[in-house]
Amino acid sequence: MNFDLDENQELFKAAVERFCQGQDVAARRAARALPGGIDRARWKELAELGLIGLAAGEDDGGMGGSHGDLAVVAQALGHAQAVEPWLECGFLPARLLAGSSHLEGVIAGDTIAALAFAEPGRRFVLDAQGVKAKGGKLSGTKQFVLGGGAADVFVVTAEEDGKTALYVVDAKAPEVEVRPYPVADGGVAAIVTFHDASAEGPLAADLHAVINEARLMAAAEMVGLAQRLFADTLEYIKTREQFGQPIGRFQVLQHRMVDAYARVESVQSAILRALLQPAAPMAAIKAHVAENAIWVAHQAVQLHGGMGMSDELGIGHGLKRIVLLSKLFGDPASDILDYARAA
Repeated sequence: MNFDLDENQELFKAAVERFCQGQDVAARRAARALPGGIDRARWKELAELGLIGLAAGEDDGGMGGSHGDLAVVAQALGHAQAVEPWLECGFLPARLLAGSSHLEGVIAGDTIAALAFAEPGRRFVLDAQGVKAKGGKLSGTKQFVLGGGAADVFVVTAEEDGKTALYVVDAKAPEVEVRPYPVADGGVAAIVTFHDASAEGPLAADLHAVINEARLMAAAEMVGLAQRLFADTLEYIKTREQFGQPIGRFQVLQHRMVDAYARVESVQSAILRALLQPAAPMAAIKAHVAENAIWVAHQAVQLHGGMGMSDELGIGHGLKRIVLLSKLFGDPASDILDYARAA
């Protein structure tokens, strides 16, 4: 069976690599220091490459990319340790806003949208309870809104008549209170409170289906990150000397790197399985990828010594991003529980 990328996928991967070229740790810190943690000029450039439109259907003005196309982009962004939150503010809004008038701005990179679903005390629950919809108005509080500090609009889950639906709210409206705060990977999330805020909707998107797809994209990005951390660590142990020789010559470190290589190959295989079997359990695949990617990241940090967790190297940044993705829409334990319930 041929697992090589097709011509279009090679082009998507190359586009990501060109976009991320030269984006070192200093550039990453500079972008995170901007209001909302997103460089809007680079976000516009990302959109112009078609990497947001790839996630939208052709009927909505997008490119209608397949899961394979999108996973290639997610993995390439992970490998490049891109600072732009493509998954949170690109892929998710492009899927959730299908048929909405706001989608055109999202695809063009003119509008930054963020999903607001998490509520206090209900970390991984998709069904809304604390935010209520009544007469086209929303009231209540959402937390852990990734990209919320830079958002122009929020896609919000709200409960109305005992059912959860999706609504669009103007993030700049006076009835919307946004309190930004930093998260583990250096990005900016927000606690958002709606005070009878006007809302458009409900949207037609199937939230649970989109989140299932997002789990695959999060897993693909973690695979790219794990590959990058492994490659950087392998290069480091070839050059770092101790006792007059490269530490990569020590057998115990060679064994650890072999284990890391096996885990990297395992998570890559998990993504291929998900793409070849559309009915594959995405929650279980994300849990498998997360556990192994975190293990690889921990090895990378340890083998780099004290510098591994410093802000000067990409190793620590990669670990933090993997940790955040591993807990997006469920940590490994809750993902396995979701899989067991569905089995």
